Amino acid sequence: MTKIAVIGGGMIGLACSYYLKKRHNEVVIIDKGIPGAACSAGNAGWICPTLSEPVPAPGLVSKSLKWMTKRDSPLYIKPTAIPSISNWLFQFWKNCNEESFNKGFDAALEISKNTLKLFDELESEKLIQFEIHHKGLLFAFLDKKGMEERFEELSIVNKVGLPLPIVKSKQDLQLMEPQLSENVEAGLFLPSERHVRPESLSGGFYQWLKENGVEFRTNTEVTDIIHRNGRIEAVVCGNERIEADQFLFTSGVWANQLMKKIGYHFPMTAGKGYSITITSPNITLSHPLYLGDSKTGVTPYNNTIRIAGTMELSGLNENIDERRVQGLRNSVSKYLKTPIKGEKEVVWTGMRPMTPDGLPILGPIPEINNSFIAAGHAMNGVSMSLATGLIMSQLISEGRTDIEIGPFSLNRFLSKPVLTT
Repeated sequence: MTKIAVIGGGMIGLACSYYLKKRHNEVVIIDKGIPGAACSAGNAGWICPTLSEPVPAPGLVSKSLKWMTKRDSPLYIKPTAIPSISNWLFQFWKNCNEESFNKGFDAALEISKNTLKLFDELESEKLIQFEIHHKGLLFAFLDKKGMEERFEELSIVNKVGLPLPIVKSKQDLQLMEPQLSENVEAGLFLPSERHVRPESLSGGFYQWLKENGVEFRTNTEVTDIIHRNGRIEAVVCGNERIEADQFLFTSGVWANQLMKKIGYHFPMTAGKGYSITITSPNITLSHPLYLGDSKTGVTPYNNTIRIAGTMELSGLNENIDERRVQGLRNSVSKYLKTPIKGEKEVVWTGMRPMTPDGLPILGPIPEINNSFIAAGHAMNGVSMSLATGLIMSQLISEGRTDIEIGPFSLNRFLSKPVLTT
């Protein structure tokens, strides 16, 4: 039996471990905290292959410069963080063009095209207990022009067999969601999309993996990596050495720091997101809402509504900026007739792992033949989790996968690998 060490217990690490364990591998998950508790915990949980597009997009440079110092804008770049992320920003802005965006969207859709089928299988097998809703996704816009531009952008999904968004009038929207304000002029409906309560999915994975013999090493930080002759022998966690046959790094925004220990450096930064989870809310919503002009999501779960969004580039930190949180509340107030209130509100922040081209890093680590990486999924970690897990389990177990992973190779960021001994 092959022993595989998975370093990182977020949604990607848990999904990879699930598929690896189903192939009867011995799996140990090593996490610096609690599995599923970091970026996987408080996000919107959308299973939305249509929204697989990379973050750098045409026109974003001028918008980001305008937004840069506005703390309530969809994208906020903290001025004091610019020196430390300047190289990443330069590469990010270079990718904000139509050619890079279209290539990135095509590549990401290759990962996501089987997403809905994989979630259907996960749900029907009933091995993992989790909260999932089949309600589609409803975009709401304050002007028709915004809706038309978004429809044009998303039409690419038809290439991989996903349905085109359905245009909705103001009257249609009022029938679908009576809580929407009269200010909302137009909408788009994506009927096939689903959403999950992400904590329930990560919790379901954790429970099944524990019951099926996967070892969890929680609150255990990897402090060093021992490698010789093109192989990793072990990871070091304090005074402990953990050996394995194969190593998979799914450590999100911390992946770059770990890769430095084996001589690799690649651009990765934290795209901080915020959410407000409201229990026993005073209003009812039938669909998750994407507020198109403010890029905020409002997601209904069982007896709960979660408001999530924003992209903050402020370095690697978990500080909560209350002005960003208030910006979420303010953006929602423009779209709904009634402010959302409830018995309890929980504010959360998480650091999405961001590469400058907006695509994850998937595949073997060059020149180290028993090591792999799956990190950098930005805002698509939950949506791409099962597809990524399947891809990585195929690569590790069979040395091949059905998906073209060339666009996701670590090599795209490396002019020449510098390996230490």
